[in-house]
Amino acid sequence: MDEKARSIGKRTKCRNVSCRAMGSLALIPFLLLLSSCATLGQDWAGGEVLSSLQPFGREAPLDFSAVEDVMAEVGRAAVREPGDGQPWSLYLPVFADATSPCGVAVAAMASALEGSVSQMRDMLGVLQMVDSWAKVRDGFLYGLPIVMGVGSYDECLHARAPNLGITGKYCIIVYHDDPGYNGTRTKIDDMLRVAQASANVKIGLFTQYSTCIPDVCSEEDMAKSLSVAVGGRKVADVYCQTLDEAPEFTAADIAMISFLSVMLALMAAGTVADLYLRANSTAPATGVRFLLPFSPYTNLEKMFHVTTESRPGVISCLHGMRVLSMTWVIVGHQYSFDISFLVNLLHLGKWTSGLLFQTIFNATVSTDSFFFLSGLLVTYGVLREIKRTGKLNIIMYYVHRLIRLTPPIALVVLFAATLFRFLPWGPLAFGADSYSTMCSQNWWMDVLYVDNFLGIDKVTNEALDCLGQCWYTAVDTQLYLVAPLVLLPLAFYPSKGKILLFLVTLVSFIVPAAVIYAYDLPPGSISAGADEVDAIGYQNMVYFTPWCRMSAYIVGIWTGHIIFEQGSNKLKLTPVQVLTGWTVAAFSALSVLFGLWSYNQLQTTYYYDPVTQVLYGGLHRGVWCAALAWVVVACHFGYGGVVNDFLSHPSWQPLSRLTYSMYLVAIPVQIFWAYSLKELTYFTHIDKVIQACGTIFISIVVAVLVSLTAEAPVLGLEKLIFRRPGRGEDNLKATALANGKQGHDNPAFSNEGPAELEKKEMVEIETRPSADAESSLHQDPEAKETTEL
Repeated sequence: MDEKARSIGKRTKCRNVSCRAMGSLALIPFLLLLSSCATLGQDWAGGEVLSSLQPFGREAPLDFSAVEDVMAEVGRAAVREPGDGQPWSLYLPVFADATSPCGVAVAAMASALEGSVSQMRDMLGVLQMVDSWAKVRDGFLYGLPIVMGVGSYDECLHARAPNLGITGKYCIIVYHDDPGYNGTRTKIDDMLRVAQASANVKIGLFTQYSTCIPDVCSEEDMAKSLSVAVGGRKVADVYCQTLDEAPEFTAADIAMISFLSVMLALMAAGTVADLYLRANSTAPATGVRFLLPFSPYTNLEKMFHVTTESRPGVISCLHGMRVLSMTWVIVGHQYSFDISFLVNLLHLGKWTSGLLFQTIFNATVSTDSFFFLSGLLVTYGVLREIKRTGKLNIIMYYVHRLIRLTPPIALVVLFAATLFRFLPWGPLAFGADSYSTMCSQNWWMDVLYVDNFLGIDKVTNEALDCLGQCWYTAVDTQLYLVAPLVLLPLAFYPSKGKILLFLVTLVSFIVPAAVIYAYDLPPGSISAGADEVDAIGYQNMVYFTPWCRMSAYIVGIWTGHIIFEQGSNKLKLTPVQVLTGWTVAAFSALSVLFGLWSYNQLQTTYYYDPVTQVLYGGLHRGVWCAALAWVVVACHFGYGGVVNDFLSHPSWQPLSRLTYSMYLVAIPVQIFWAYSLKELTYFTHIDKVIQACGTIFISIVVAVLVSLTAEAPVLGLEKLIFRRPGRGEDNLKATALANGKQGHDNPAFSNEGPAELEKKEMVEIETRPSADAESSLHQDPEAKETTEL
């Protein structure tokens, strides 16, 4: 080794030869330099190590002969004895049995680095494996210190030393504290440092980096070797991948593939039958009727049909409101999905401290928009049905709810529990296995609509449910179940029903305020802030509970009742009233969005006062929906102006029909994106917007597939099996004649041929009376008004 290499090695002030040698080796990850002196708890001063980096910037690069000398010394030290501080033990299973295939391969790598191989191809393959190891990245202290890096994934997998029989195997190593360790912990154990950070504080933090080992070494070999290397103070989870790794299908995977194959065959058969009947204008046989609901030809045609003419009784502004709310949900989620892998984490406070970013921090009110829409449409549909028939078919009211919502949830959650883990491919793909395992264990929470109560571990605060977003469907279903207790008195005893509704409204505002005050919770979904802010407690006791979220639903009930009572009569408002309504609505909505700006920041030093805590916490969700109520009423009765022109534009209709399926698949799409990352990410707003646009597009495509597989066919079969509430001659009299074609009807539901059906230009009113608002919203795809999303 030349003098330059020795001088650099001395300035590192490490206590062993291997550390001094590696101080000048650019090809070996800088992670080795730090960990060699700190792994086993040796004295280490961060300032001294950082100061040792200064010569690298001032002196000329090392010549190749110096690098060769250092490589040889590193190679000789690769297989070592415990306790000498050799850092290779963090990257290779050096404590594996020397006579095992793994031990032999590690020794061969060491020999190659010593220069003992004659083939340059073998040397290059070993160097590629070492070069692919996770390095301390530029700006390490500016990012998240618990994730060191992901290394070079593709370089590792393609590394080959054919004459040595070595092929690269990419591994992610995740460290966390061993709760059973009783030894002495050194000061270094308490520092967030490279490769051995002690950061597991019951909130899922961990230390993570990557390495590349010979493919004959197993995950167990690496984990056992790491346990020896760190003296038992840490537990290492190892997740490895190889280039030619064959998928291993379980019985559940095969069952899911079989189910999807059967559904594909039914859709293909349904399309053939559908096209044949259309071409020949013949009525379907009884057996064929049950095949036609699977036809993507008819279902797609209705799904993307656009109605341009206005129709009485249709609340057309809900289309745009629903799509915009769904977009808001996706954008809000997109900001959080890669936060664990940001290289500029410390800059996040500056990026998110602006006033306008409150639209992201407060994106949770977008779910209140959907609660509002659900309450509105359920109320409007039920009241119209009772007026038409004089009764409510309570059995079908509940049955259709389950038929409408459960199949898409079941399809998505079972796919996530089985085949989803095969989709991501990259350094972080191991997370997909954990996700699928959790889904396979807890899929029933989503299907039974109880994950808002059981989806969070009350001790560790870890998520347990598969589709975390289904807390909404659970809460909405629970509110839907009890809605008749308010709607039936409102329909049969209007005066007493209004008094009851008024009392329930007061309760809906008082309950969340009381819970927040009693448990000293934040007034809203605070994203960060002071340590004393119990954000997790707010989620469990307020955000996920139906009794604290019902104010939005109740405001929707009031709105549906007002529109029903007004009927087709023109609502007469003076210009002053209209201006006042829009002004108050705008001010109220802006107050909800930006009212917590002083508190809802990542690095806030403010603590909310009791008045803000109670008033904002109890009122803000209901006030937000009251502003939406004005928008709906004003637009529906002709006082919306350009707002109504925008929200009621026909182009919203196809996407509006897909929002429920989009809601179910958007987060799995975002999880897939996060687990497919090949590099750590850099946070900027423009990147988030671009990512959100990609998520929205892919979610639309996947939502179409989910709707064709588990939504449209099930609804079609329901129409054949049950006499749906609101159908029949009485209901036909309640329909309106249209001036233009409204798309093809499915011949499964008529004895007439498709040609005769196509000549009928009958439009079923979107919010027609029925015993179940969702029946009125989904019995014809072109008239969908999903009460969910």
